Order: sequence, then C-alpha cells, then structure tokens
Amino acid sequence: MKTRPSAIIIADNKLLTLKYNYNGNTLYAIPGGNLEFGEKLEEALTRELEEEIGLEIEVQNLLFIAEVHLQNKDTLHCIFQSKIASGTPKLNPKETTALEICWLPINHLDDYNLYPNIKTEIKEHFLEGKDHQVFLGEINQPWL
Repeated sequence: MKTRPSAIIIADNKLLTLKYNYNGNTLYAIPGGNLEFGEKLEEALTRELEEEIGLEIEVQNLLFIAEVHLQNKDTLHCIFQSKIASGTPKLNPKETTALEICWLPINHLDDYNLYPNIKTEIKEHFLEGKDHQVFLGEINQPWL
C-alpha cells in the first residue's frame, strides 16, 4: 500500500488544489505526494510542496486518514492541516504534471472531482465546525 501525505491549506474559505486531467477527467488534488524510502510523513509533505509548487509550509495537525482501494493500487491518505510559511504557489513543471493551481471555494466542493474524495469531511470540519473521526476508513474514489 502506497502512503500519500497531503496538505489541506485554506485561505478565504478556499482550498488549495492542483488541477489534473486523467483519461479525459478533470481532477483537483489536495497537494501532496509519495514518501521516499526512510522519509517521515511530514518531511515528505514539506518536500513535495516545495518541489511541486514552491511553498514552504508549516504542517499542523493530522485531520484525516483514509484508504483508497483501486483495482491495481491501494493508497493510504494522511491528510494534514497546514499553512503557508512562505512563498506563493507556482507550478514547477519539472516536478508535477498538474495543469494549474486552483483555489476551490469550500462551500462549492461538490462541484469538483476532488482527490482524495473527502469533500463532505472538509466542508463539515471547516464550514460547520463538526467533530469528526480522524480515521475515515475506505473512501470511494471515482474518476481514476
């Protein structure tokens, strides 16, 4: 199982995402990436955001853990609340296949294909202030 840390970064009630096109489907990914051998989750997350979009981040608390099981790939998502310590998001095409950086309004997340698919949990946590389980178990991840 692959482990993918990612960073929820919110500004003005908008979620920082990277826009991709996979097999004709537009997908908006919460920024993050894969661990390198021996790397800790927070180290990988910090490295990935610096490499891909030029941000130095402060990793805060672990918000969600979710499993995605697809036909040939299993992924454990470790999703941290984070904030920008310095920099302005800018794509580095040498490090990512993303098409653009997009700030999605949290109250309209249902209009987008989000990866990982935790739209409801993000809205409940950030807009409604609801308590939540950290471990979400298996989540449905269409569009891949």
